[in-house]
Amino acid sequence: MRQELLNLQLDSLFGYTESVRGIPVLGIGWLAVPWTLLTVFWVWRAGTHRETETEKKSLWVQFVIGLIVLVGATLVTRGGAPGPIVPVFGYGFLVFLGCIAAGTLAVRHARQVKIPEQLVWDLAIWLFVAGVVGARGWYVLQYHQRLLAGRIGMLAKIKACVDISSGGLVLYGGVGLALVAIVIFARRHRHEVSPLKLADLIIPSFFLALAFGRLGCLMNGCCWGDACDLPWAIRFPHDSVPFNALSARGFLHPDASTTFGVHPSQIYSSFNGLVLCLVTSAIFRNSRRHGQTLAVGLVAYPVTRFLLEILRGDEMGQFGTGLTISQCFSLMLLTVGIAFSTWLLRQASPTPGTSTISTPDKTT
Repeated sequence: MRQELLNLQLDSLFGYTESVRGIPVLGIGWLAVPWTLLTVFWVWRAGTHRETETEKKSLWVQFVIGLIVLVGATLVTRGGAPGPIVPVFGYGFLVFLGCIAAGTLAVRHARQVKIPEQLVWDLAIWLFVAGVVGARGWYVLQYHQRLLAGRIGMLAKIKACVDISSGGLVLYGGVGLALVAIVIFARRHRHEVSPLKLADLIIPSFFLALAFGRLGCLMNGCCWGDACDLPWAIRFPHDSVPFNALSARGFLHPDASTTFGVHPSQIYSSFNGLVLCLVTSAIFRNSRRHGQTLAVGLVAYPVTRFLLEILRGDEMGQFGTGLTISQCFSLMLLTVGIAFSTWLLRQASPTPGTSTISTPDKTT
């Protein structure tokens, strides 16, 4: 695990040092490298899709503005002691990569079913905000006693509730609020695209984002597995999140150097997300009716999540059932998925020879 991936030094452009903890400290100017590559990619992509020259020029204008911001940040912060230093956390970085990858996949699928690309990116913003707020809100409700312990004053408590720099997100909370966002967004744009068609589009991208996010959990040290002695068992270092939790529960001596071997449940979950992404993508490309991809996702994910929870060691049983909160929610989601699948099967079959891929929605 590695909670801090690297640090950015705002008063340096292309400097490179290492902190006392061995974490790389890079000048903020290094951000120009991925910024340049991203801009070149978008300009190339705009050219292949015959975008207007005005749109291409706007991309270059954004690129120049970004460079000006980087240089400006360096000039403003220079003078005095070195710094300031901005940490880049592995969890947040991988969540960011997951969002980019999910959005890119959604755009690719959108072209196949004639959904406007801009609509996809607008929806992505809705889902990102709703997902983060919902996931953090669930975490705060579930762990508020531990989260707010020792916090004095309203400002300190609010800061603790909104600080997600080192994790603290519960997936099902994000899923719940994201579903609300999808319903609202679909109703607002129901004349442009079928709500079920839009939901089908989202499912593979959700699982791809999940695959990245679970790797972020591994770097952060959360969502750890139960004890095991398998060859691929992993151990977390002293003072890590799993170490402190296991020590507090009496499973570890406080002076131990590492935890005992545990299941790499984060890797299991990441692989699960990738497999579900591939499966639902294949179903999306070959489905004959809207809602089929959604139905598979609503049934498959709660089943795999319920089973994966058995191998996790971070949560205890709730409500006197021996089931974790996520397992309880999985059973609820599975019920919804079965009910939706049953309803979908009872709908009139599409006309033979038609496909959800080749028939675009009519706009009004």
